[in-house]
Amino acid sequence: MNDDFVIYNETNFDIKPHQDDFNAIFQKIKTTLAITEPLELSLIIVDEQKQLKLNRQYRQKDYVADVITFALEEENKVDLFKLTGLRSLGDIFICYEKALAQATEYNHSPRREFAFLFTHGMLHILGYDHQKPPDEEKMFNLQRKVLDFLRY
Repeated sequence: MNDDFVIYNETNFDIKPHQDDFNAIFQKIKTTLAITEPLELSLIIVDEQKQLKLNRQYRQKDYVADVITFALEEENKVDLFKLTGLRSLGDIFICYEKALAQATEYNHSPRREFAFLFTHGMLHILGYDHQKPPDEEKMFNLQRKVLDFLRY
């Protein structure tokens, strides 16, 4: 069975230049983490208004986040895999306006920022976090490894 990685764009922002990057990152993370099962993942590009609404509703945070992840696997890993034959990871939401602003703020390209945010979100959805220094080091090293390999 093949992966089911889908990109949705709920904005007028042109994401076509970034689609190959998202696909390359998806594959590189699978390879780096030795994931052999087919994965199901959605990436949704949204505007600030939608991202703020999601952050308020589901995280009780009153700000526009650059990336928000909703992991399915935490509770239903075995059941969903048995039903679909896919590891259903969940959804990653990236706010394009926030990504563009951060690219300017950090003095790098929008391409690099979108690549970073997707990599970061995908690692979160796979269970990595950066709450404690050892976890942060592990997650950030993986991010660097993926982005450096792909020359972002």
